[in-house]
Amino acid sequence: MPTAAIIGASSNRNKFGNKAVRAFQQRGYTVFPVNPNEPEVEGLQTYRSILDVPGELNLVTVYVRPDVLLPLLPDIARKGCEEL
Repeated sequence: MPTAAIIGASSNRNKFGNKAVRAFQQRGYTVFPVNPNEPEVEGLQTYRSILDVPGELNLVTVYVRPDVLLPLLPDIARKGCEEL
């Protein structure tokens, strides 16, 4: 089963970070929501950092502002994935 980390996952169903979680689940991905401010999203445990996500990732998607993303890029690179 393919895996996807959703950085900026949200419990607010109107936000793209939530819509992405649901869309990737519907496509058969194992989804890992990443958001240090949310305890869970769509019933899934969230992770404070991409580095906390277990295992290897096929895909990382990002739903945060550029000023939030820039400091996260080194951690995303360190974690590695097939597609960003």
